[in-house]
Amino acid sequence: MADTADAPVREVAILCSGVALGVYIPGLEIARRLRSHGVRGRVFVLEAFQPAEVEDALIRARERHQRDFRALRMSQQLVRDISPTLDAQALAALAAQLDAAGVSRLLVLSGFWLPWAAAYARERAHCTVEALHIDSVPSPSWLPYAQRPEFAEAAHRYFIDRAAARAAYRLEIGESAPIAHAQRPPELLLHGGGWSVGTFAAALDDALGAGYRASIVRGAVADLQPREGVRNLLLDPQWRAWRDTGPQQLGEFPRLGFLDADGALRYRQSEAVPDLFEITRASLAVVSKPGGSTLIDSMAAATPVLFLAPSGKHEQANAEAWIERGYGAWFEQWREQGAQREALERMHAQLLRDRATVPEYCRQLALELGAG
Repeated sequence: MADTADAPVREVAILCSGVALGVYIPGLEIARRLRSHGVRGRVFVLEAFQPAEVEDALIRARERHQRDFRALRMSQQLVRDISPTLDAQALAALAAQLDAAGVSRLLVLSGFWLPWAAAYARERAHCTVEALHIDSVPSPSWLPYAQRPEFAEAAHRYFIDRAAARAAYRLEIGESAPIAHAQRPPELLLHGGGWSVGTFAAALDDALGAGYRASIVRGAVADLQPREGVRNLLLDPQWRAWRDTGPQQLGEFPRLGFLDADGALRYRQSEAVPDLFEITRASLAVVSKPGGSTLIDSMAAATPVLFLAPSGKHEQANAEAWIERGYGAWFEQWREQGAQREALERMHAQLLRDRATVPEYCRQLALELGAG
């Protein structure tokens, strides 16, 4: 993507968090799609600007929350401003890098970035801050700042407009169209988001008992138990998003392990789209807690979501919005009503219809920036 006198490349910084894959993966998907519209998106990961010991604490928290979903719910009520933990020298170097690139828009996907982003934009008239919410209401990372001036200064955009009859925006992920419902095998995808948390493992027996096969993203190597009708998957526990976003600053998708019939765990890592999204495309439905990134995948693949217990108020709101629009259902209700494939087909059809009319976010942003 080269600059020309007639069509200069627009520069956008995408500020996300690696520990929360729910805002990391959409950030990478946005960066890749923007480049097809003449906008250079650069990914910056919050944890790269924190002390090294933060990594150990995050890993311990993930393991604790995998064992105890209630602990995750409680921790989300205790979120605080993390600005004091950020490396001032590293942030100064980031500011210099954005200045040199001529960045005109900061896309803030994690609220923890908001104080720094707002301070940066205040001193640069050419730069604006967009608070990009993948949930239907502000998620926990935004709450410490909800009453602060930075929150009011940013332009807020939501992928889910709770007042509208359909999703507000969608992401185009990859180049392939959704797979027709009739061409999909009788298989469900079960996962617990980026941290593999929640009650998804307990839903496996119900899925198999209803006559479906299942792909399930396990939380640890010890959970990879071969079973008839089950494809075991594992997000590489050694992978760290914030270590290096690469020379193009596009970031890398997580490595996804597949347990083969011989018991070997083999990892894949695609460059264009997350490997788990390709499984989402081919599944009849996703069984998961109601994370915003899961809903983005749902609309992109026209794959309905059967919701499990939410981790907080923001996920509860996500599920309610998706169900109201005919894009999903509570897993327990679907199961109690016979776990019918026909119900999933109706949800798929509704997603497919609305997908044709929902604006694609990256195309819209490129137009606003005068590109594309």
